[in-house]
Amino acid sequence: MAQQTQPLKILSIGSPLSELTTLISKIAAINSKHGPFDACVVVGDLFKEGSDGNEINGLNFPVPTYFTVGKYDLPERVKDQITKTGGEVTNNLVYLGKSTVLTTAQGLKIGCVGGSFTEEGYDSIGDQFSPVISKDSIATILNHPLLSGVSANPSDSLASAKQEASALPSAFQGLDLLLFSSPPPHLSTLSPSYASSEVALSTPAPPLEEVVRRAKPRYLLWGDGEGFWEREPWGWAGPTGKDERWTRAVKLGALGGGAPSGGKKARWFYAFTLPPQTATSPLPTRPANVTPNPFIMPFTPSSSLTTGRKRSALEDQNYIFGGQQPKKGRTEGGPPPDSYICKICAQPGHWIQDCPQKTTRDAKDHSKPPSGYACKICQSPDHFIKDCPHKDDKPRGPKPPPQGYVCRACGMPDAHYIKDCPVVLEREEAKSKKKELGPAECWFCLSNPKVTKHLIVAIGSETYVTLPKGQLIPTLPKHIAQGGQKPLVPGGGHVLIIPIAHHPTLLSIPAEDAMSIISELEGFKSSLKSCYESYGAVPLSFEVGRLSGRGGHAHVQILPIPKEITSEKAEDAFRKAGESQGIDWELEPERALAKIGSSGNYFKVELPNGKKMVHLLKGNFDLQFGRAVVGSLLGYHHRIDWKECSQSEAEDKEDAQKFKKAFTPFHA
Repeated sequence: MAQQTQPLKILSIGSPLSELTTLISKIAAINSKHGPFDACVVVGDLFKEGSDGNEINGLNFPVPTYFTVGKYDLPERVKDQITKTGGEVTNNLVYLGKSTVLTTAQGLKIGCVGGSFTEEGYDSIGDQFSPVISKDSIATILNHPLLSGVSANPSDSLASAKQEASALPSAFQGLDLLLFSSPPPHLSTLSPSYASSEVALSTPAPPLEEVVRRAKPRYLLWGDGEGFWEREPWGWAGPTGKDERWTRAVKLGALGGGAPSGGKKARWFYAFTLPPQTATSPLPTRPANVTPNPFIMPFTPSSSLTTGRKRSALEDQNYIFGGQQPKKGRTEGGPPPDSYICKICAQPGHWIQDCPQKTTRDAKDHSKPPSGYACKICQSPDHFIKDCPHKDDKPRGPKPPPQGYVCRACGMPDAHYIKDCPVVLEREEAKSKKKELGPAECWFCLSNPKVTKHLIVAIGSETYVTLPKGQLIPTLPKHIAQGGQKPLVPGGGHVLIIPIAHHPTLLSIPAEDAMSIISELEGFKSSLKSCYESYGAVPLSFEVGRLSGRGGHAHVQILPIPKEITSEKAEDAFRKAGESQGIDWELEPERALAKIGSSGNYFKVELPNGKKMVHLLKGNFDLQFGRAVVGSLLGYHHRIDWKECSQSEAEDKEDAQKFKKAFTPFHA
């Protein structure tokens, strides 16, 4: 296999949407000014929807240009040309395929998975041009030798395959470029810049997460919808446990099509250089703005990210949703924006600390009051009130009210203002001393002797899984007979994942604890998904995040629902139920959670396809809303109130044992 022995210059372009003449002229101009480029890759859609493919007539691309299928079907004429030539559409324009890896003569390794993701499409069988991500397209790229570790030549021995893999340092094992038409959902996780990026991960493709983990690309590029976003890089650990390989992810705007309403086009190209990768090449240097790896966190709780190493300042932010955003303003060493006006001289063009009048102003004596100033105590113009020699002469204590004032709290006339009333002060003191809910009274803290430990089915180092009291799914014959969906999973399968430590919401967990807690929680969710799938079900979860109130201990409820109930149907049920209660859903859920941070209250739903729905709590909220919606989906209208679904301790124990037996093989 060819190795990259020289630096390679790469140009990436967002969706041209059939404007191929423009594309060629842009590539030529950029190549002339910043090139020469060794390769150009196109992400998104090369052709617009409904194109006949005549745009390719007589075209000649100045740089070898590669593309894959986007969300639209390729024109029939283009498909025929690809079939005839094996990939070349016109001179220097090559179709990579829908799901494949190409290694060029220069050693550049390009992988791609084209198409959009839907649950129905994922289970379908598509051809090499289908604009839908399917199981077979994911399997195709995962089985490639560069991602699977298996030699492409059946005659090769295991020893020779290992020898070939060890020819390069571990940091050089993986793809150079990975092209997507849809993003993997966890790209926004841990990213401080996402909340202000104006990019929405509106059509995420969960199966692409495993592709990223296997490929460990140097650059992940995709074009889906509007906007440009360059995510902070993340690392991949080598044999020593230290990060040796780095991935940068870039979302490109569209070259073709009109500008979005009310604005200009987002940046549609991105150029970069790939250093050589040989046995004698130095290891890549650590970028300055790295984040923890968002793709290994839920699956490797024991990784270096959760060990006792010193945490970076970035990790010390609230890790779950990227923490607080850096303040906009001065760029180190750069000029201020055009709108900035100096507060000293009222002129633009420089920061206040660089103002030429600052020295003159600072030289003035600020120890004396300005002209016209008079001390409010003695009326002298010679000193500020803080320096007044008579400031201690006045009696201290509450200011007496005017004659005739009557305190509304105690009814006393001419005695004190209501804010100084002993009755009010006593009431406030009692209120401040009111004991908040703690572990001893918490329903979910294991230290509370009243916790129903017989319902617990798994305990980790940071979290535990338990069946709830009065689970939504009926398991007793007398309850099943009352109607609704029959239980698919032994023991019902309705569970709660709960942090062992007492935290009111997942967002409120301190940064030093969040990584390990959320990693283990996500691991349990992954195991539950596998368990449910073995019984023909998929997971639907919801979380009520409230910082106060009875039962204020973070937890996520997860229920198995039949595969026939699609994510789209579940989403529609939540939206319709929300309309009747005045519940509005955030257009960009992850960004909304990032903005409220650790001090916000929220209701969050995660659909079977990984899509999230978020409502920010503003007032009263029905705590049974999530259970009511899922109950309606499954036909359990009569089981919305958990108190009406209680069973004897013996019946609860039997459910717990049945589910534990079903779940253990997936989380042993």
